[in-house]
Amino acid sequence: MNTIIETKQLSKQFKKEPVIKSLNFTLNEGEICALIGKNGAGKSTLFKMLAGQIYPSSGEMYLFGKSKDKLNDSKKRMGFMIEAPEFFPDFTAIQNLEYFRQQRGVTEKRRINEVLELVGLTEQKTKKFNAYSMGMRQRLGIALCLLSSPDCLVLDEPINGLDTEGIKDIRNLLLKLNQEHHITILVSSHILTELQIIADRFVFLKDGEIAEDISKEALEKKSEKQICISVDDQAKAVQLLERTYPTIQYQVMPEQLIIVYNYIEEAGKINR
Repeated sequence: MNTIIETKQLSKQFKKEPVIKSLNFTLNEGEICALIGKNGAGKSTLFKMLAGQIYPSSGEMYLFGKSKDKLNDSKKRMGFMIEAPEFFPDFTAIQNLEYFRQQRGVTEKRRINEVLELVGLTEQKTKKFNAYSMGMRQRLGIALCLLSSPDCLVLDEPINGLDTEGIKDIRNLLLKLNQEHHITILVSSHILTELQIIADRFVFLKDGEIAEDISKEALEKKSEKQICISVDDQAKAVQLLERTYPTIQYQVMPEQLIIVYNYIEEAGKINR
């Protein structure tokens, strides 16, 4: 499996205040990885370092295995949307993308219509940007990221501020880009439930450090409802549980605790 992004001991300080602390992180090809953290956890700072908008205070950063002076070439294979994309309000979607196509040296003019179709804005392509809804603006921002046919997207809070329908549209779009167009995606949010449906990996950032890096399967297991029983005799309690519920799934824990994973609806009877 190829590595798209890798950081080693990456850190960033602002006026001697650490924002990212010795971060070791890897994003592999094909993943949809959700970076979860409260506002101020360091998500945007990390993304800005990856995009080259700010420089790390220390540590190493690799994109597609390249680092330092070769990073700029690797960034051409990336699409970044960090904070709200800046578009000309009086330009249509086509005019805005045409401006950026020329700025970025994308030779194929037909690419504009291709990305607008990808993000579902074909019917609104002649509408001015200032008439776009928040969801449409976010989709146009993703269209801009896709203009240079990247292998990886880095999206900072693309669902923030959207209504339920807008969130659903972005989720479906990201799944389509990953599954049908094989684009690796690193996407951030401060709300886990927004990305729990689409991501296959979750990295929790707290105070500039990785607090937990967990797969979707492990997260779902961890999120399951459980019964926690405090007893005075674990051996007798386990015998009673097994005799009453032959297929019970449980785990004996320290401090005379037993965790029961099934028969949740029988909690009252188990307690008695």
